[in-house]
Amino acid sequence: MTLPSWFRQSVKRIRPGEKTVRGSSVPDWDDTESETITGCSVQPSGTTLTQDGRILGISESFTLYLPPGADVKEGDRIVYGSDTYVVSGVPRPWVSATGALDNMQVTIERWEG
Repeated sequence: MTLPSWFRQSVKRIRPGEKTVRGSSVPDWDDTESETITGCSVQPSGTTLTQDGRILGISESFTLYLPPGADVKEGDRIVYGSDTYVVSGVPRPWVSATGALDNMQVTIERWEG
């Protein structure tokens, strides 16, 4: 089913390639693939401030609602606006009880400091 009209935002998903380092497969952020995903809704979910008399760091998170079946995995990066976020946790399908609003739900986070 198509998502409602308020799902008007777009994000860019960035996924690393893989390389072998000392016998182990690790992400290769110098070799990435990207895809623009439309029909999304990005909603603020939290922010924190770390300080000890001065600001040491800020974290910010959003809940990202994507069309069903969107190709997003844990560890991917998401560009939204001018900031880059990391997919935190495993993307999960959200199946509507009525079938009216199926989507994928993802938490994205970024840190400064």
